Amino acid sequence: METKEDLLIDLESEISMEHATRWQRLANFIIDYIVYYALSFVAGMLLAIMGMAELLTNKMFAYLVAIVVFVLYYSLAEGTSGRTVGKLITGTKVVKEDGSSVTFGDALKRSLSRLVPFEPFSALGYSPWHDRWTDTYVVKK
Repeated sequence: METKEDLLIDLESEISMEHATRWQRLANFIIDYIVYYALSFVAGMLLAIMGMAELLTNKMFAYLVAIVVFVLYYSLAEGTSGRTVGKLITGTKVVKEDGSSVTFGDALKRSLSRLVPFEPFSALGYSPWHDRWTDTYVVKK
């Protein structure tokens, strides 16, 4: 039997599940890519300081570093707080379908999904593939 408190919790959950707007999602994308490029630059500088700059001339190694930075940024940010820098700025958060917080595994799946070519264009539809494939949503906080 549900109490008044249970009903209020359910109602709060429904209210807080308002999906982020397309403009918020676009802002998240732009801000997070700026952060990603800054982190990639820092990673390159660290490799250069460690005497591994010549490895970055190898395209395959450079791509590997870029992918690792990308996956780590999104997975760590979303897996710990559900929020990347972009989501912090726009006041949004990633959650599971039921409104609960995403796990690190969920965030890792989202990050790997983003690596699919043309995945950013999937946002032109109802929701991006990285949301649909992982049963997650970006909601207003």
